[in-house]
Amino acid sequence: MKDKILLVDDDAMVLSGLKRQLRGQFRIETALSGDEALKIIDENGPFAVVVSDYYMPGMNGIDFLCKVKKVDPDTVRMMLTGSADMATAIQAVNEGSIYQFHPKPCPADTLGQAIKSGIKKYRQTTDSQTRMKKVKMSLEQASRIQQTLMPKSNPDVDGYDIAGQSIWCDETSGDYYDFIYPGDWKQEKVGIVVADVIGHGISAALLMTTVRASLRERIRIPGNGPAIVSHVNNSLAKDIEQLDLFVTMFYSEIDLNQKCFRWVHAGHESAIWYDPTKDAFKTLGGDGVPLGVMDDWAYVEAEIQIAPGQIILIGTDGIKEACNSQGEYFGNDRLMTIIREQAAKPAKDILKEVFETLDNFRFPAERKDDETLVIIKVQ
Repeated sequence: MKDKILLVDDDAMVLSGLKRQLRGQFRIETALSGDEALKIIDENGPFAVVVSDYYMPGMNGIDFLCKVKKVDPDTVRMMLTGSADMATAIQAVNEGSIYQFHPKPCPADTLGQAIKSGIKKYRQTTDSQTRMKKVKMSLEQASRIQQTLMPKSNPDVDGYDIAGQSIWCDETSGDYYDFIYPGDWKQEKVGIVVADVIGHGISAALLMTTVRASLRERIRIPGNGPAIVSHVNNSLAKDIEQLDLFVTMFYSEIDLNQKCFRWVHAGHESAIWYDPTKDAFKTLGGDGVPLGVMDDWAYVEAEIQIAPGQIILIGTDGIKEACNSQGEYFGNDRLMTIIREQAAKPAKDILKEVFETLDNFRFPAERKDDETLVIIKVQ
């Protein structure tokens, strides 16, 4: 089907002549004024190209085409004008209200070629928008799927107050956190996993989904933290050998019987441990490489005893590296100040305070990275 063209001129004879000369090339509608043309656009639009005379009673061509731009910005707008109006027409082109202008009278073949050029531009614009809509729909669907893989609620474990949250900077995320409950393992421990794909977008989200699936498959088999992380690493290294991607992970377990916290560090941000009775902080790190880098890396496990009142924070680098408009980083010092001041509150309230402080610190700068944090309070 041919694209629709609208010709606007207050001279019916001119419109009749143009319509006759361009007949067969385009689907043409005509209007004798700007007001009539706007009504036609409202009822029969959109039009690929609108061609208007400059001098018309009530509303000149530039004012009319400016209104067309507001009504349908994709429509290609052209104007026919006399030499006396050339400066005005050039200004309108420079301001973006008009795509092209042509002297009047304009030969039919010249106008026909101009309209064809306008149709090509219109199709390029609308085709691009169609593709963008499809991409957006795909991203929204991917986002919904990824959201279903995130924890639906915080763990309900006697003696522990645990809360987690992940805020994404795009539709999909390279950050991931997960809780593995005693019922999943049939063991008296709770697993807390935080991971981060280096990168953003669909590729990062797909890789993170793979990591989650591999991890959840492995926990069905008896084994300690290093065995579980090594399995995920080995599988991942083979899958992404040709890709310039890798994943950092902090894998941890709370032993409910022995009251201890064990972790395996795979190139991730160190966790932060805080004891309010001594006002003491400690980083819980290690030297394990990110997942997918070396398939035979021997991961090791570390352990600390934990006591009531103590707090452990496991997050991604998006929190520490959040940057404000002055180029300052949020850093761990600000994070530790919040923990010290909010230590008596429930984990979910501390979590809320961290993200609110982070937003206030960053404003008006935009979020540049995904931000994920899990807080564990021993009760």
